[in-house]
Amino acid sequence: MSDQDAGRGTELAAWTAVVCALVATPVAHIWFDRSIADAARTNRLMESQVLQWTTELGESVWWLVPSAILFAVAAFQKRHNLARWAFAMFVAVGASGLLVIGAKFLVGKTRPKLWFSEGAFGFHPLTAGYDYASMPSGHATTAGAAAVVLALAFPRAAIVILPVGFALACTRVAIQAHYLSDICAGLALGASCALVTFAVWRRWWPGSVPVAGAGRSSPVK
Repeated sequence: MSDQDAGRGTELAAWTAVVCALVATPVAHIWFDRSIADAARTNRLMESQVLQWTTELGESVWWLVPSAILFAVAAFQKRHNLARWAFAMFVAVGASGLLVIGAKFLVGKTRPKLWFSEGAFGFHPLTAGYDYASMPSGHATTAGAAAVVLALAFPRAAIVILPVGFALACTRVAIQAHYLSDICAGLALGASCALVTFAVWRRWWPGSVPVAGAGRSSPVK
Protein backbone atom coordinates (compact mmCIF):
# COMPACT_ATOMS: atom_id res chain seq x y z
CA MET A 1 0.00 0.00 0.00
CA SER A 2 1.33 3.43 -0.96
CA ASP A 3 1.54 6.37 1.43
CA GLN A 4 -1.20 8.02 -0.62
CA ASP A 5 -3.58 5.08 -0.11
CA ALA A 6 -2.64 4.87 3.55
CA GLY A 7 -3.29 8.60 3.86
CA ARG A 8 -6.79 8.27 2.46
CA GLY A 9 -7.49 5.45 4.87
CA THR A 10 -6.17 7.52 7.76
CA GLU A 11 -8.32 10.47 6.78
CA LEU A 12 -11.42 8.27 6.66
CA ALA A 13 -10.53 6.80 10.06
CA ALA A 14 -10.07 10.30 11.49
CA TRP A 15 -13.45 11.49 10.20
CA THR A 16 -15.04 8.36 11.64
CA ALA A 17 -13.40 9.12 14.98
CA VAL A 18 -14.78 12.67 14.86
CA VAL A 19 -18.32 11.37 14.37
CA CYS A 20 -17.88 8.83 17.16
CA ALA A 21 -16.54 11.51 19.50
CA LEU A 22 -19.49 13.80 18.74
CA VAL A 23 -21.96 11.00 19.46
CA ALA A 24 -20.07 10.05 22.62
CA THR A 25 -20.11 13.61 24.01
CA PRO A 26 -23.76 13.75 25.18
CA VAL A 27 -23.70 10.05 26.16
CA ALA A 28 -20.67 10.62 28.39
CA HIS A 29 -22.16 13.79 29.87
CA ILE A 30 -25.39 12.08 30.88
CA TRP A 31 -24.16 8.69 32.05
CA PHE A 32 -20.42 8.66 32.70
CA ASP A 33 -18.94 12.07 33.54
CA ARG A 34 -19.60 12.16 37.27
CA SER A 35 -18.89 8.49 37.99
CA ILE A 36 -15.57 8.59 36.14
CA ALA A 37 -14.61 11.86 37.84
CA ASP A 38 -15.43 10.32 41.22
CA ALA A 39 -13.33 7.25 40.37
CA ALA A 40 -10.36 9.41 39.39
CA ARG A 41 -10.65 11.28 42.67
CA THR A 42 -11.04 8.11 44.73
CA ASN A 43 -7.94 6.60 43.16
CA ARG A 44 -6.02 9.86 43.68
CA LEU A 45 -4.76 9.89 40.09
CA MET A 46 -4.03 13.59 40.36
CA GLU A 47 -1.08 12.73 42.58
CA SER A 48 0.69 10.87 39.77
CA GLN A 49 3.67 12.95 38.67
CA VAL A 50 3.81 11.04 35.39
CA LEU A 51 0.26 12.11 34.54
CA GLN A 52 1.00 15.68 35.57
CA TRP A 53 3.98 15.80 33.20
CA THR A 54 2.27 13.95 30.37
CA THR A 55 -0.85 16.09 30.38
CA GLU A 56 1.23 19.21 29.71
CA LEU A 57 1.93 17.89 26.20
CA GLY A 58 -1.60 19.01 25.43
CA GLU A 59 -0.59 22.65 25.87
CA SER A 60 -0.77 24.24 22.42
CA VAL A 61 2.49 26.14 22.94
CA TRP A 62 4.41 22.84 22.76
CA TRP A 63 3.10 22.40 19.22
CA LEU A 64 2.82 25.95 17.95
CA VAL A 65 6.34 27.11 18.77
CA PRO A 66 8.20 24.02 17.42
CA SER A 67 6.06 23.95 14.27
CA ALA A 68 6.75 27.65 13.64
CA ILE A 69 10.49 27.12 14.11
CA LEU A 70 10.46 24.00 11.94
CA PHE A 71 8.59 25.88 9.22
CA ALA A 72 11.13 28.69 9.20
CA VAL A 73 14.14 26.35 9.17
CA ALA A 74 12.69 24.01 6.54
CA ALA A 75 11.66 26.90 4.31
CA PHE A 76 15.14 28.42 4.58
CA GLN A 77 16.65 25.07 3.61
CA LYS A 78 14.12 24.76 0.75
CA ARG A 79 12.68 21.58 2.23
CA HIS A 80 9.25 22.66 1.12
CA ASN A 81 7.34 19.48 1.90
CA LEU A 82 8.52 19.50 5.50
CA ALA A 83 7.75 23.22 5.74
CA ARG A 84 4.20 22.57 4.55
CA TRP A 85 3.63 19.91 7.18
CA ALA A 86 4.91 22.29 9.85
CA PHE A 87 2.57 24.96 8.51
CA ALA A 88 -0.34 22.52 8.61
CA MET A 89 0.41 21.71 12.24
CA PHE A 90 0.57 25.39 13.16
CA VAL A 91 -2.72 26.20 11.42
CA ALA A 92 -4.61 23.16 12.75
CA VAL A 93 -3.51 23.63 16.35
CA GLY A 94 -3.78 27.41 16.22
CA ALA A 95 -7.23 27.52 14.63
CA SER A 96 -8.65 24.88 16.95
CA GLY A 97 -7.16 26.73 19.91
CA LEU A 98 -8.97 29.93 18.95
CA LEU A 99 -12.24 28.09 18.41
CA VAL A 100 -12.03 26.32 21.75
CA ILE A 101 -11.82 29.64 23.60
CA GLY A 102 -15.13 30.75 22.12
CA ALA A 103 -16.71 27.33 22.58
CA LYS A 104 -15.86 27.27 26.29
CA PHE A 105 -17.57 30.63 26.81
CA LEU A 106 -20.64 29.64 24.82
CA VAL A 107 -21.07 26.28 26.58
CA GLY A 108 -20.13 27.31 30.12
CA LYS A 109 -19.86 23.81 31.54
CA THR A 110 -18.77 23.52 35.16
CA ARG A 111 -15.44 21.94 36.06
CA PRO A 112 -15.13 18.77 38.15
CA LYS A 113 -13.82 20.86 41.05
CA LEU A 114 -17.32 22.35 41.45
CA TRP A 115 -18.85 18.88 41.45
CA PHE A 116 -16.52 17.83 44.24
CA SER A 117 -16.90 20.98 46.34
CA GLU A 118 -20.51 22.05 45.71
CA GLY A 119 -22.22 19.21 43.84
CA ALA A 120 -22.61 21.55 40.86
CA PHE A 121 -22.75 19.88 37.47
CA GLY A 122 -24.19 21.46 34.36
CA PHE A 123 -24.07 24.33 31.92
CA HIS A 124 -24.00 28.09 32.40
CA PRO A 125 -23.79 29.47 28.85
CA LEU A 126 -21.99 32.76 28.29
CA THR A 127 -20.30 32.56 31.68
CA ALA A 128 -16.66 33.54 31.85
CA GLY A 129 -14.08 32.08 34.22
CA TYR A 130 -12.01 28.95 34.68
CA ASP A 131 -14.66 27.14 36.73
CA TYR A 132 -17.12 27.33 33.80
CA ALA A 133 -14.71 26.49 30.99
CA SER A 134 -14.73 22.70 31.12
CA MET A 135 -16.15 21.90 27.66
CA PRO A 136 -14.44 21.39 25.34
CA SER A 137 -11.06 20.56 26.82
CA GLY A 138 -8.35 22.74 25.30
CA HIS A 139 -5.68 20.10 25.86
CA ALA A 140 -7.84 17.45 24.19
CA THR A 141 -8.49 19.81 21.28
CA THR A 142 -4.77 20.29 20.79
CA ALA A 143 -4.15 16.55 21.10
CA GLY A 144 -6.80 15.82 18.48
CA ALA A 145 -5.46 18.37 16.00
CA ALA A 146 -1.82 17.38 16.46
CA ALA A 147 -2.52 13.65 16.30
CA VAL A 148 -4.43 13.94 13.03
CA VAL A 149 -1.74 16.06 11.38
CA LEU A 150 0.96 13.61 12.46
CA ALA A 151 -1.15 10.63 11.39
CA LEU A 152 -1.65 12.14 7.94
CA ALA A 153 2.04 12.95 7.67
CA PHE A 154 2.99 9.41 8.67
CA PRO A 155 -0.08 7.32 7.73
CA ARG A 156 1.66 3.98 8.25
CA ALA A 157 2.07 4.91 11.91
CA ALA A 158 -1.47 6.25 12.29
CA ILE A 159 -2.59 3.11 14.10
CA VAL A 160 -0.24 4.16 16.91
CA ILE A 161 -0.44 7.95 16.65
CA LEU A 162 -4.22 8.30 16.90
CA PRO A 163 -4.62 6.14 20.05
CA VAL A 164 -1.70 7.97 21.66
CA GLY A 165 -3.49 11.27 20.99
CA PHE A 166 -6.61 9.88 22.64
CA ALA A 167 -4.64 8.65 25.65
CA LEU A 168 -2.94 12.03 26.00
CA ALA A 169 -6.31 13.75 26.02
CA CYS A 170 -7.66 11.37 28.67
CA THR A 171 -4.98 12.47 31.13
CA ARG A 172 -7.17 15.54 31.67
CA VAL A 173 -9.85 13.30 33.17
CA ALA A 174 -7.32 11.45 35.28
CA ILE A 175 -6.06 14.65 36.92
CA GLN A 176 -9.64 15.87 37.46
CA ALA A 177 -9.35 18.92 35.21
CA HIS A 178 -12.12 17.78 32.85
CA TYR A 179 -14.94 15.32 32.37
CA LEU A 180 -14.93 12.56 29.76
CA SER A 181 -17.48 14.43 27.63
CA ASP A 182 -15.15 17.44 27.56
CA ILE A 183 -12.44 15.19 26.15
CA CYS A 184 -14.74 13.80 23.47
CA ALA A 185 -15.82 17.29 22.44
CA GLY A 186 -12.24 18.55 22.37
CA LEU A 187 -10.97 15.63 20.30
CA ALA A 188 -13.79 16.12 17.81
CA LEU A 189 -13.06 19.84 17.52
CA GLY A 190 -9.30 19.43 17.16
CA ALA A 191 -9.44 16.53 14.73
CA SER A 192 -12.06 18.19 12.55
CA CYS A 193 -10.02 21.41 12.42
CA ALA A 194 -7.03 19.43 11.17
CA LEU A 195 -9.11 17.62 8.58
CA VAL A 196 -10.78 20.83 7.39
CA THR A 197 -7.35 22.45 7.10
CA PHE A 198 -6.35 19.85 4.53
CA ALA A 199 -9.74 19.91 2.80
CA VAL A 200 -9.49 23.67 2.27
CA TRP A 201 -5.86 23.34 1.20
CA ARG A 202 -6.74 20.75 -1.45
CA ARG A 203 -9.68 22.82 -2.65
CA TRP A 204 -7.85 26.10 -3.13
CA TRP A 205 -4.15 25.23 -3.46
CA PRO A 206 -4.03 21.59 -4.65
CA GLY A 207 -0.54 21.86 -6.08
CA SER A 208 1.05 22.69 -2.74
CA VAL A 209 -0.58 20.10 -0.47
CA PRO A 210 2.16 18.33 1.55
CA VAL A 211 2.98 14.74 0.67
CA ALA A 212 2.73 11.98 3.28
CA GLY A 213 6.04 10.69 4.62
CA ALA A 214 7.65 14.05 5.40
CA GLY A 215 10.60 12.35 7.02
CA ARG A 216 11.58 10.51 3.84
CA SER A 217 12.75 11.82 0.50
CA SER A 218 9.84 13.36 -1.36
CA PRO A 219 9.19 14.35 -4.96
CA VAL A 220 7.93 17.71 -3.70
CA LYS A 221 10.77 20.21 -3.71
